[in-house]
Amino acid sequence: MKKLLLSMLGLAAIGATAQTQVCDNDLTNAYTSRSYSKRVVCHDPSIVVDDITNPSSPTYYIYGSHLGRGKTTAASNYQEWTSFKAGEEAAGNVNSLFANKQGTLVNYSIAYQSHVVTEVKNSKGENVKFGNFNAHGWQYKGYNVQGNQWAPDIVYNKTMKKWCMYMSLNGENWCSSIVCFVSDNIEGPWVYQGPVVFSGFQGSYAHNSYAAADDWKHTDYAIATGETALPTRYKNGKSWGTYWPNCIDPCVFYDDNDNLWMSYGSWSGGIFMIKLDKTNGLRDYTYTFPYEVNGKVTTPGAASANCTSDPYFGKKIAGGYYVSGEASYIQKIGKYYFLFMSYGGLKSDGGYQMRIFRSENPDGPYVDCYGTSALFKSYKMNYSATTADNRGVLLFGGYQWDAMSGAEIAQGHNSAFVDKQNRSFVVYHTRFSNGGEGHQVRVHQLFLNDEGWLMAAPFEFDGETITDAAIASKASIADADIAGDYQFMRHQYGQNTKAKAFETPVNITLNADGTITGAEKGTWKRTAGTDYIHLTINDVVYRGVLVNQTIDYTNIPAIAISALSSSSGSLTMGQNNFTYQQEVWAVKADAKAAIKYTVNNLTLPFADGATLNAAPSLPTQGKMGANISWKSSDTSILTDDGKVNGKGKVTMTMTISKDEYEYVKDYSLNIDADAEETTPVYYPVSAQKNLTNAYATNLSQDYTVKAGNKAQFKFYNYTVGTDNFKSWVLGVSNVAHGAAGYKEYVMLRNDNWENISWGNIGCTSDFNWDTFVQDMNGSLVDMTVEYAATGTFKMTAVITTKDKKVYHYSYSTTISGKPAKINVFFTGENSYIDGSSLVDTGIAPIVIQKKQNDGKWYNLAGQLVDKSYKGVVIVNGRKFVNK
Repeated sequence: MKKLLLSMLGLAAIGATAQTQVCDNDLTNAYTSRSYSKRVVCHDPSIVVDDITNPSSPTYYIYGSHLGRGKTTAASNYQEWTSFKAGEEAAGNVNSLFANKQGTLVNYSIAYQSHVVTEVKNSKGENVKFGNFNAHGWQYKGYNVQGNQWAPDIVYNKTMKKWCMYMSLNGENWCSSIVCFVSDNIEGPWVYQGPVVFSGFQGSYAHNSYAAADDWKHTDYAIATGETALPTRYKNGKSWGTYWPNCIDPCVFYDDNDNLWMSYGSWSGGIFMIKLDKTNGLRDYTYTFPYEVNGKVTTPGAASANCTSDPYFGKKIAGGYYVSGEASYIQKIGKYYFLFMSYGGLKSDGGYQMRIFRSENPDGPYVDCYGTSALFKSYKMNYSATTADNRGVLLFGGYQWDAMSGAEIAQGHNSAFVDKQNRSFVVYHTRFSNGGEGHQVRVHQLFLNDEGWLMAAPFEFDGETITDAAIASKASIADADIAGDYQFMRHQYGQNTKAKAFETPVNITLNADGTITGAEKGTWKRTAGTDYIHLTINDVVYRGVLVNQTIDYTNIPAIAISALSSSSGSLTMGQNNFTYQQEVWAVKADAKAAIKYTVNNLTLPFADGATLNAAPSLPTQGKMGANISWKSSDTSILTDDGKVNGKGKVTMTMTISKDEYEYVKDYSLNIDADAEETTPVYYPVSAQKNLTNAYATNLSQDYTVKAGNKAQFKFYNYTVGTDNFKSWVLGVSNVAHGAAGYKEYVMLRNDNWENISWGNIGCTSDFNWDTFVQDMNGSLVDMTVEYAATGTFKMTAVITTKDKKVYHYSYSTTISGKPAKINVFFTGENSYIDGSSLVDTGIAPIVIQKKQNDGKWYNLAGQLVDKSYKGVVIVNGRKFVNK
C-alpha cells in the first residue's frame, strides 16, 4: 500500500517563505487538462478581421494555400475554427468560393480565365485598354490551378467597399502571377478583378496558353513601364531567380497615409513592393519606380543581383541572391512597421522560422536589432545548423513545453493583426515533431519590449487582456509574486532543424534578492511601475515583459516572461555562442498544479515495498518547474542519489517542491543484489483525451525496456468508433520522442496491422471483425511486451470488452541491430487510452521481487497444486508444462 507521509523534519524555506506540505487531497482539483476538437488545418494562413458585416461582433477569417480556410470569433480565443464553402476538394461549382463576371458560381479551376477590369491608367496616366489576362494560361505549361493556389491575402478596400483577395497562381520556372479577386462578402463568391504582377517573362519557357517567344506581351509589362521591347536584363534563363522575384506570397496593407501597398516574392531575387490603386484594387501604374542598384539610380543594362528598384517589379525590400526568405508580411505595431519573413524550407525538417525586421516607413529600409538590413548583397546560408548569417530577430524556433504531446517545429508563413483593444497577434502554421508533415494554425499574442522590439508570448492566446500600453504604464503583477521557480527556454539561432531539433525548458529560480539561480545564473530587475522586466544572464541583458497566461492544453495559470536581447549579446556565430537579438521565455506555473502534474506524469524506478537488485535512476527534475529531491534513511545501504552501498531495508523519501509548497512520499525498499526483477506494470495515459486527434499526434509517456526484460501495460481504450484502424497503436523506437536520431521500429495497430512494414506478418488474433469497432471502444487492454537480447520483440494482449467478451492479440518481429534497449509508447488515431483509473496514483509502479525458491507448484489461476497436476504450472517463478 502506498502511503503519503508528512515530513518530520519541519518546513523548509524558500527565501523568507516556509514551504507548506500538501497531500493528495490538497491536489485533487489542482488542474485539468484541455483538448481542442476544432483546430484548423490551413497552410500559409492569412488572417483578416471582418468588422464590416457586424461591427459589434467581428468574425476572424483565415485563408491559405490550396483554398484552406476557417473562421472563428474572439470568444474562442482563436483556438477553435469552423470551415465554410467548398475548396480545392470540390469538383463542381456547388457552394463554390468563386463566380464568373456574370455572378454565376464556377469551379475554382476556371475562375482565372476572364476578369472584370477592362481599362486602367498606364504609367503615363493615360487611359488604356486592359486586355484579358488568363492567369491559368500564364502558368508554366502543364501546370494546373489545383495545388498551385498559394498564400492569398485579403483586405477590405475602403474605397471600393469590397473585399479584395490577392492570390498567387504558381508555375514552374517562375511562370507565376498574383491576381486580385473581389467580393461583397468575405466568404465570396470571389470574382476575378484582374492581374497585379507577373514573373518569368523572358522568352524561355512555354506557358499553358502562350508560346515562350515574346511571352512578355501577354503580361502588363508595357502598361507598367511604357516599354515597347523587353530589356535584356530580364533574359536570364535558369538564372532568373538570382535577379528577379517569383510572383507569389502577396501581403497587402494600408500605411498611415491610407496608401495601399503590396509586398511579394519568395526566395529567388528577393521581396519586392509595389503600390496599388485603391479605386480598382489592381496595380497603381501611375506610381513609377526608377531602376536602382544598391539604392542609386542607374542606367539599366545587364541584370544586377543588387538591383534595389525596378520599373516593373517595384522596390526591393528584403532578400536576394536566392537566399531563403518568403511569406513577407508587414504590420504596423506601435511606432514601427514590422516586416515578418519566413526563412528556411517549409517541410518538417526544412528549418522554417519566422524572422522580424522593422522600419519607420512602409517601404523600408527594414533592419533588425543590430541594424542589419533585410537585403542581402551576396548569397549566405541563413537557417539551420549550417547557417552563416543570423540576421532578423528570431521570433521563436521549435519548442516543447511539458503539457505538449509533441513539439512545434517548422513554424512560419505567418500573418499578424492588431485588434480593437490594441493587442497584437501572430498567426502561423506549425508542424509537429510527432505529426509528419501535418500542420495546424496557432495564434500567440505579441508584445513590445522597452526598446520597441516584438516578442511572442510563450503560450497560445487564451483570452488575456493585457496590452502594450498597460505594460508600459502599470504594474499588474505584484513584486512579491515574481520570485519563484520557473521553466526557462532560450530560442537559439542555428538549431539543427534537419534533425527536427527543438528547445525544451530547464529549471531556474528568480530569487527575492534579485538573483537568478538554477540551470542559468544571473540577476533580474523589474522596472518600477510597469510590467517591464530585465533578465541578465551570462552578462547578456534580455529586456522583456511580465504577463499572466494559461499553459497550453491545461487550465494552469502562469506568470510568463517574454524577453529579447535587443541591444546586448554576442555576435559570434555558433548555436551556443550567438546571443544577440535572442528571445527567451520564462514561465512560473501555479505551484500546486505543477506538483500535481509532476505526480501524474512521473515514472519511478520502484514501488513502495519493492526489492531492488541494482542502483535506481532517480529523477530530479519535475514538470512545469517543480524540483524533485531524495533522502535515504540509511546511506550505508542506499545513498541519496541512488548508489547502492550495502544490503538491507531502507526508506527513500521523495520530495516534490515548487515555490511555497512541497509534496513528500516515503518508499520502503529492500536492497538485495541477489533479487530477480519481475515484470513492471505501467498504466499509460494519452496526452490528450479526445477523439479528434490525427494519426500519431496523441502520445503517451515513453517507457524503456532493456534487452532481456518485459513490461506490462494496462489501460482502457476509447475510439471514435468509425473505422477499425482508428484505435490504439503500440510504438517501438530507438529513443524517446524528440531525442536526436529518433527512429521507429514498430507501429503496431490494434486491428492486426503493422504500419512500418505495412502488413500483418507476425500478427495473430481472434477478433470478431463484424463487431470489432464496437468491441474496442471502452475495452480493457492487458498487454505484455518482451524484448530479447537476440532482437526478438513480442507483444501479447488480452482485451476484455465492456460486455465481457475476451479477445487475444499477439505480435512478434525481430528488431534489426539488436539494440541494448528499446523505447515503447502508445499513440493512435481518433482515439486515446487511459490507465489512470487502474492504479491509485499517477506514479507508475515497478515491482521487483525476491526470487521464489520454495519449490511449490501453482496453476495459472494461482492455486496450489501437487505434482500430479497436468498442464501449465509455475514453480519458483518459472512456467513449464507438466505432462
